[in-house]
Amino acid sequence: MHKSLESASIPSEGAVRWTRAAGSRGPWVHNLVAALFALCLLTGLVLGSGLVEGIVGHREFFREAHVATGLAALVLGLGGMSRLGGSAMVSMTRQLRTWRGEDQAWFETWRSTLRRPAYGHSRPNAGQKLAYATIAASMVVLAVTGLILRFFSYFPLWMRSGATLSHTLFFYFLTMVILVHIGYVLASRWRE
Repeated sequence: MHKSLESASIPSEGAVRWTRAAGSRGPWVHNLVAALFALCLLTGLVLGSGLVEGIVGHREFFREAHVATGLAALVLGLGGMSRLGGSAMVSMTRQLRTWRGEDQAWFETWRSTLRRPAYGHSRPNAGQKLAYATIAASMVVLAVTGLILRFFSYFPLWMRSGATLSHTLFFYFLTMVILVHIGYVLASRWRE
């Protein structure tokens, strides 16, 4: 095991987690983006499933709601990571964007043992940073491909086909990443 990981210790129960250091806006922005994503997921389910659409009906309403919730989640997420989210959110975003030697050691230890190594809660670990990058990039890809699908008449067929495939694949990938994220959060809370 890497030396910095051997000496890393899990802080006491009273320690403040790095996510709580984002101030009062951090959890609020995170939870609102999560709720918007859940609405986007449900409206997408109605659009993508003929059975559900047949039961619920109103395809146009769900299409517009899907586009609106998707764009709102993207704008709110990007706004929360910028200065609009406050200085604490900006510093938290800066921490998430930097990759240190400790992160590389954490990742290599996790990859070789398939267990999450000990890491101080005062800053995000490599797994959290990778999840952040994946979620942010996927949201941008979903927004761009979603706009191509929404305004399809302006784009050639090959681009619409690629957008459909990309939107579907990134949706499944992002859903998987978010479910793993939720699983780690619940496991972490359970251990505390």
